[in-house]
Amino acid sequence: MKNEFHPQLLEDAAAWLFWTLVSRDGFELTLKNLLQTRGQSVLSNPEREAIFRRFPLDGMPASSFSAFCTAVAEHAYARAVREENLTGMIYSEDRLSGRTSSAAGISASHLNLPVTIDGDRFPRCGSLCLRAPLPAVAFADSLPPEGILRIADTRALGFSMPLWLSPQTVSQVDSRLWLITGIFYIPQHPELTDRAWKEVIPNAVCARERIVMEKDGEAVSLDFHWHSRAH
Repeated sequence: MKNEFHPQLLEDAAAWLFWTLVSRDGFELTLKNLLQTRGQSVLSNPEREAIFRRFPLDGMPASSFSAFCTAVAEHAYARAVREENLTGMIYSEDRLSGRTSSAAGISASHLNLPVTIDGDRFPRCGSLCLRAPLPAVAFADSLPPEGILRIADTRALGFSMPLWLSPQTVSQVDSRLWLITGIFYIPQHPELTDRAWKEVIPNAVCARERIVMEKDGEAVSLDFHWHSRAH
């Protein structure tokens, strides 16, 4: 008899395995390994035991556990082939604090480096929710506009910061709440490395001087002007 596991359980387990590897090895290498091994690389995560303790797997027969591991690897591989982010379980109540419990202790104060943006014509919408090591998301209290948007509320960081989100999925949670997942675009101060931001928002593309994105079929250049630090 074939074992069947809830899709959300597979999604959550695969996401934790994948993104904890990303935090150690970087996104490109983790994704490359996942594709080359058809998902098996996530099961080699040295934190696998601790991650699996998050889920109700106690008492599962060995054969079922083996089938579960296979299903998790297959799920991770399928998502990667479709170029879809593994997001894991997303809880709407986290919108209130802007952080999940796993991201509660993360400090982002070192990223608070003021910048002026030229060329920004993207609509503002949504509030940031940090979930590291899982991907960040945004919540909105109305249907988001189509296309790239600038995050209106970044208080989850502890400060205001220009961040843009290219949505992959938009789903209605209830009558007054929408969830947006995708890739964040972030100005990165020249003195910082990519890892500095990606430890906070792992699903991010960072740029030091400018980002070019599309709006209404046209290329829009966002140019960054960093403020001098006070000495």
